[in-house]
Amino acid sequence: MPDLFCTARRIGDYESRTEEYELAFALGEAPPKGLRIKYQAARAYEINAALDRCVEAARAAIAEVNPDLAGKPTEESLFQLSWKTLQSAKYEEGAPKTRTLEL
Repeated sequence: MPDLFCTARRIGDYESRTEEYELAFALGEAPPKGLRIKYQAARAYEINAALDRCVEAARAAIAEVNPDLAGKPTEESLFQLSWKTLQSAKYEEGAPKTRTLEL
């Protein structure tokens, strides 16, 4: 089974309540699908909107390599992959963190 890699790096002001990240989703040897997200930590609707964009980018990365797998991971699993990767990068001051989801 192929693996989906999610890499996140925090950018911007690390002391701000507004969090900014660069994310990349990669599957196999294909070029990663990247995006930037920004949200205020106290606003759940902003966090959810940012994570919805992550799910879309992850599905696009999968579909580019193998369209048959694009619908396989649940929205929840892609949402969790994105959120956990963001949280692991939160206090790393720009160092990238990567998590993997087996498809």
